[in-house]
Amino acid sequence: MSLICNMIAPDCVLLDLEAGSKEDVIQVLVDVLAKAGHVADTKLLFKDVMTREALASTGLGYGCAVPHAHSAALDKTVLAVARLNTALDFNAPDGSPVRLVFLMAGPKDSAGLHLKLLSKLARLLHDNSLRGQLMDCPSIAVFQKLLCERDN
Repeated sequence: MSLICNMIAPDCVLLDLEAGSKEDVIQVLVDVLAKAGHVADTKLLFKDVMTREALASTGLGYGCAVPHAHSAALDKTVLAVARLNTALDFNAPDGSPVRLVFLMAGPKDSAGLHLKLLSKLARLLHDNSLRGQLMDCPSIAVFQKLLCERDN
């Protein structure tokens, strides 16, 4: 089942983003989701993601992070992705700075889907080969194709 592949629209993938902080990346990804028509209240979603981030790091390790939240700011679960030019600290358990950020947000009643997506992203991003390909791919189309090929 292609959970991740079907939830990331091309206009919600940013390659080679310049950001100065974890908060900057999250704000940009929230804004991308809003521009794509998925978020009614960007301030609320940003606050909800940052509140969740304050509870425990969403850095997975291996240069990847999945900041996420349940929020009343949207009515379906969505994903946005950024590949960063400069790695940022997300307090990952392995101490590695992050260059791949997958922002996931869903309504408050989507806990089951939320956990499935988190688990699937963690498994996919644990793969050294896939991470390397995502870091090196030349376009959004190739980035999505790589995710879709592995998302089964």
